[in-house]
Amino acid sequence: MINRIIKNIAPKITTLALSVGFMVLLAGCSKNETKDLDLIPTSFDNLPGWHQDRQMEALPALAHSCRALERKSDSAEMITKPDRSGKAKDWKSFCRILEDTSFKTNEQARDFLESHLTPYQIALDGESEGTFTGYYIPILKGSRTRHGPYQTPLYKFPRKGINYKIPRSKIVGGALKGKGVEILWVDDPIEAFFVQIQGTGRVRLVNGQEIRLSMAGQNGYPYFPIGKALIDQGILTSQTVSMQTIKKWLRENPKKAESIMSLNQSYVFFKETPWTGDVVGSQNVPLTAHRSMAIDREYISLGTPLWLDASNPAPGKHALQQLMVAQDTGGAIKGAVRGDYYWGVGDQAAIDAGHMNSTGSLYLLLPR
Repeated sequence: MINRIIKNIAPKITTLALSVGFMVLLAGCSKNETKDLDLIPTSFDNLPGWHQDRQMEALPALAHSCRALERKSDSAEMITKPDRSGKAKDWKSFCRILEDTSFKTNEQARDFLESHLTPYQIALDGESEGTFTGYYIPILKGSRTRHGPYQTPLYKFPRKGINYKIPRSKIVGGALKGKGVEILWVDDPIEAFFVQIQGTGRVRLVNGQEIRLSMAGQNGYPYFPIGKALIDQGILTSQTVSMQTIKKWLRENPKKAESIMSLNQSYVFFKETPWTGDVVGSQNVPLTAHRSMAIDREYISLGTPLWLDASNPAPGKHALQQLMVAQDTGGAIKGAVRGDYYWGVGDQAAIDAGHMNSTGSLYLLLPR
């Protein structure tokens, strides 16, 4: 058994105060460094919806993470803090069996997982209920040169000697202009703001080329949810707030849009990779729609299989009770019982992600 922080206590259920509205634009979760992580042993039979999930759909995502893990040395810690997810060697036998086995049914996949993993419910100081938001991959229009409609820069992480720990308002006001850190320019400042919240995106250049942007760093300022500000000002309500309604208001109020967006002084820098058809997360493996999740690496290591039990943002749909894999991170994803559900690419993914702000629980599946 991996050396873990395990407390066999019953969790205290707490409803988060901001469990209404649109994803991280409304539900910012702050982390208390003094809180203790509890891993509460449980059984697969106690995982809500375990026997109804199509676990086969998550195995390709697990295989992607295993290939990344197998490149690590046996002694490599799975996470920066010790006593969280053990060392790489603790996972390699599980990964080898996964790679060598041909699964044909969900029952076979469940039997494999039950034979090699043990589930633990995550709690932080006894609180086992948290917030789960959604994200998708937006497609922006951009140019390598600043001209015409392409006036909003996206920046790479500044080189040594450039002060980047400045608020977003100063950055968008031109504080980094001329310092050689522009990757490209896009035609829409609102979409530029939202791609920073997503942490990753695609840009289609004027010559037809597509590139992929992923998060390379951040300016050090805390994230602030502008959806909450619009509610506090009486512009939107907890029932009407969503990514779509926030964008609509920003576009209809161009003179006020930037002041609202800069209430969030966090700014994300990007790195560029040629577009190959795969969306790649922080673990540097392809993301799988409906099976990849962004997490806080202070508590969960990349590559860890997870069990999610959360409400579904779509009215009338069954709860999201399914096998996920921790394969990404995000600047606004803070906390142990906290995740960002990857919905995929396209218009429907944008709608689902835009409305997701769910309450639920999270479980780690760790090697026996």
